[in-house]
Amino acid sequence: MLRATLALFIALGLAACAFAEAPASKGENDATGFYRPGVTIPDSADLSRGDVPRDGYGRPYTYEGLGEKLPDFIGETTEEATFSSRTLEGRWTVIEVWGIWCHDSRRDAKYAAALSSALTQDPDVDFMSIHTPPNADNTHQALRNYASVADWFEEKGWSFLTVVDHDASLRETLKIRWTPTYLLIAPDRTVQGFRTGLADAGDDAVKGFVQDIARARADWTAS
Repeated sequence: MLRATLALFIALGLAACAFAEAPASKGENDATGFYRPGVTIPDSADLSRGDVPRDGYGRPYTYEGLGEKLPDFIGETTEEATFSSRTLEGRWTVIEVWGIWCHDSRRDAKYAAALSSALTQDPDVDFMSIHTPPNADNTHQALRNYASVADWFEEKGWSFLTVVDHDASLRETLKIRWTPTYLLIAPDRTVQGFRTGLADAGDDAVKGFVQDIARARADWTAS
């Protein structure tokens, strides 16, 4: 019984974030790229989990809502203000979904901060994040050893709009299968791009992602 319970816990964790304390090696077929609607899934993809195709490390090759409208949601920010996804209408936005509890998210944090800083140079693209627990049954693990998400940002010296998903309801609404996840939201609030952690893609990940965003915007405008 204990073995079965442990296996279930590990499976749930891997669906959200790898527990490995060392980065996975980057291979030719790793799901570390930027994926857009109509993405081609490689034949090597792992389909055994029944939700989305994944690479050997567990990273998804796609997001279930690619090309579809982002579900409406309301949440509380780290500043204790109410945020509505409806305010995203009319602008491009990158949303990072992450968690302090997640090793991959912590490893990605400096890249997310660099991306936020880079996007401030573009008046037409906003950046925000959603902090989420691993799942509804493990909300007590969400903050690791921090008192709040705000305390994490204060320690790191970073600041950007962040919504706190206290009970994993936003994670469920948005169908997040991995942390960290980045979503590119178009002005009509459709999801026009998806990728997992920037740290997994190497030193030029932020620059490459900004270029991917620019191409996706240009193609969307021209369509």
